[in-house]
Amino acid sequence: MTKGQRSFQNPAPLFTYTKLGGSMKRGLSVFVLAILMGTGFFSGLGVAAETGGMHGGGGNALPSEPGTSESDSKISFHGYGELHYNNPEGGGLPDGDEPATLDFHRLVLGWSYYYNDQLSLHAEIDYEHAAQELELEFAYIDYVVNDAIGIRVGNVLIPVGPLNEFHEPTLFYSVERPYVQRYIIPTTWNSGGFGFFGQPIQGVHYRIYFIEGLDASGFSEDGIRGGRQILSEDENKAVNFGGVGRLEYTGVPGLAIGASLYSAGAGQGTPGLGGARVTLWDVDVRYRIAGFDLAALYAQSSIDGAEDISAVVGETVGEEQEGWYAEVAYHLSSLTQSEWDWVPFVRFEQFDTQSAVPSGFTENPATDRQVITFGLAFYPHPDVALKVDREMWEDEADGDGNRTNAALAFIF
Repeated sequence: MTKGQRSFQNPAPLFTYTKLGGSMKRGLSVFVLAILMGTGFFSGLGVAAETGGMHGGGGNALPSEPGTSESDSKISFHGYGELHYNNPEGGGLPDGDEPATLDFHRLVLGWSYYYNDQLSLHAEIDYEHAAQELELEFAYIDYVVNDAIGIRVGNVLIPVGPLNEFHEPTLFYSVERPYVQRYIIPTTWNSGGFGFFGQPIQGVHYRIYFIEGLDASGFSEDGIRGGRQILSEDENKAVNFGGVGRLEYTGVPGLAIGASLYSAGAGQGTPGLGGARVTLWDVDVRYRIAGFDLAALYAQSSIDGAEDISAVVGETVGEEQEGWYAEVAYHLSSLTQSEWDWVPFVRFEQFDTQSAVPSGFTENPATDRQVITFGLAFYPHPDVALKVDREMWEDEADGDGNRTNAALAFIF
């Protein structure tokens, strides 16, 4: 990931025009951001980017927390992007009869501004699908008391799983993100809130936030992803809140172990959903040794009030969802000692968004899915990757299908 985090919805504009159309709004935001970046360039300010040390030349620590960088620059810019080619086969999973597509999936532009050594601002804007959609990934203020305690306020990325906060496309080897971290952990996921972060002892990192909850009226048989909220006055429902925390250990070279817990109300004022609540947890590990990169994750969520939610949304929302994956990759540069790195990988995933359903409701076996993804990622530079892979899907309703993917990915 780059410096800080990243994930945006819609940043507050520098100027407000109530009658602008969608294309003019996008044009204005691009214009303002271009002025900001141009100012930074002509002031001789460097671009800040961090790769997380899990590919290329390989450090072992997690990406730095925003606000902890000691830089002489007041402002720094960063970003990432990815162009996807997806070719489904056979009319089955995961895309049905959709044709092959090319999609500039996202271009994310972000910046950090340091008021002083303790106070800083971090923000990112996400231009998705060739800038047809504009999202605010995050925008928050950090105040660093010391290494052990930092205070964060704003629109923050939810610290659940290893990918939601650090999801730059060069940090994973497949074209698409692991599906467990889409269907069970709804990456990318952000929320308004405040909390604390820090490194109280060497190799131990934490984040703990008080945040706004999901909106259960957006849940479906495919899980909680549709319940993510946008911090917009026209769409947001700020009735129910909760907490989330994550703890990570990186004290052993090459090893990163993490655990997360989220629990918050989800009714958000919808009649009949006052008892809705989501609890989600995960454990994950990643270990790099002798050229091998090994990763595994298990995540599970439970929903209180799933029966009422199912009645409101008109489909069966699972009382429990769970999923896991395991991945093995190998860096050929460990043999060749080349600056170029070729990384073959294989990943197995299993996830079920209806692992348990409310009494009186019927489980859909098509929500219990398995995906095998294998492929190759080529890094001519640690911050640039060319990827190709193949996915093989199956579900418990005897559905199956294959898809071939390719991508260009970069960060800066």
